[in-house]
Amino acid sequence: MISNFECSISNLYFWVMEKNQVKLSFCIWNFEHVSHLDISKILDLLPEKIYVRGEKLNPHNSDPNSPKIINNGWLLGSGLDEHAAFEDQMNSLLDILEPRVEILKPLCSKYYCEFSCGLFVYRDNGESTPSVHLNGRYNNFIKELNVEFDVDLYVF
Repeated sequence: MISNFECSISNLYFWVMEKNQVKLSFCIWNFEHVSHLDISKILDLLPEKIYVRGEKLNPHNSDPNSPKIINNGWLLGSGLDEHAAFEDQMNSLLDILEPRVEILKPLCSKYYCEFSCGLFVYRDNGESTPSVHLNGRYNNFIKELNVEFDVDLYVF
């Protein structure tokens, strides 16, 4: 017979389990002669995150020798939750970026641009590994621009 304590622990285990996550961003890296604000104005978009060369990678680290950011970066998220499917996040980003293809061309030819995808997969959580499918819409978009695709898989 299972005790109430064991049932409570079992329920708590499933409640605490992490759900898989997909974090997709469009990134512009390695720019020197233009500012983060300039890129935001050019694209008429606000980034989800920026990286400033020379600043601490972890601003909460008080060690003066802590790692520094190597390159400037401007990152645009999909605006969707990290539990949204990859395809939904990609479509959301393409909805934002496709009307700006002509504006993006000079940026993507001069700076390193990429779609950055982080897959965070938690074992034994009852979910399958998130799928990553690059469809015709994505292929048509990157034909216009010099954009790479980077995916990192983290399994916990």
